[in-house]
Amino acid sequence: MTRRSAIIVGSGVGGLTLAGMLTRQDWDVTVLERSTERRDGLAITVWPNALRALRRSGGDDLYEAVLKVCQPFDRARMFGATEKQLASLDLRFFQDTYDVTGQGVTRAELLDTLIAQAGTDVRFGAEVVGADADGTVTLADGEVLRGDVVVGADGVGSTVRRGLLPQGRDDRRENPLESWQGVVDRGGWTYGGGEFHFGRKGTCGIFPLTRGRVYWFVDGSINEPPTGDGWPEVVRDLVTRTPDDQLFPGQAWDRRPVRNWGRGRITLLGDAAHPILPTIGQGACLAMEDAGVLTARLARSDDPVAALRTYEGDRHPRVLNHFKEARGMLRMRALPAPVRDRMMGGMPRALLTRLFTRATLPLPEFC
Repeated sequence: MTRRSAIIVGSGVGGLTLAGMLTRQDWDVTVLERSTERRDGLAITVWPNALRALRRSGGDDLYEAVLKVCQPFDRARMFGATEKQLASLDLRFFQDTYDVTGQGVTRAELLDTLIAQAGTDVRFGAEVVGADADGTVTLADGEVLRGDVVVGADGVGSTVRRGLLPQGRDDRRENPLESWQGVVDRGGWTYGGGEFHFGRKGTCGIFPLTRGRVYWFVDGSINEPPTGDGWPEVVRDLVTRTPDDQLFPGQAWDRRPVRNWGRGRITLLGDAAHPILPTIGQGACLAMEDAGVLTARLARSDDPVAALRTYEGDRHPRVLNHFKEARGMLRMRALPAPVRDRMMGGMPRALLTRLFTRATLPLPEFC
């Protein structure tokens, strides 16, 4: 039987996860990345919905390799504008129910792991300029490749997606959410879970990483490097101690997901298909979940084109719900501080836990 082939455009978290899953299903996989070297970013959180998809569609070896570079955490706490603690969340139910909890990981370490586990080489410096519905991909140097399926996993400004749009179709994204991120040693921060500060200047989050490090983010213009002013002392300390090479300005866009985002042998994955705001920590997680669902649909069908359409139809309700939830969380964060703090401080713990964790729960097929 002839091995089926896939061309994956983009070597981010979603594309590399898919490569590792498909090679384990005996697919011939080509990964094309226009950058000449791996891009880093700083750090992310990975939640049970992504990890359960990784395990079910990628196998224990891929799952365990990823967990080795992650730092687990099973609690979270939240502070308001007056620095008063509003709530604490017990996340141990993740471990009890799904055998895994939230994880903090640097993007570089996660990508290095996924590259090592991909089962194929990543072709860096391979810029895709065109992809046709028959599975043909054209590179900037004129090389032409063909696969049984082509997956655009090339981010929010996806070249593959633009090629699928009708002539004259607007590819506009919404206004970006801007923030700064940093990775630094813990210093005096001793809490072992995730921490959120809802201040008058926006939101700050702090998460543990391996080797005694933490990852933090603060809302704010990318044109103004953060100083920590206006934030609690713990935040100011982390921000001011962060080396310049561990500071990263970020812009995040979203776009309402469309119902059908592929055509013929082409489909999209992750931000290329459905970018969402980072307010629920699900951008990379949804890309990993996409990879798990797409791998499962391709495994069930002898018709790859039909499998791609099934994947898109199955994913649309899920990603649309997450898109709405991420925007809803942004609206809640933007409430006047006294209103937001009273609301969160007075909310029953069970309801608050559900509000902040429902987007992270695995799909039933991966439980």
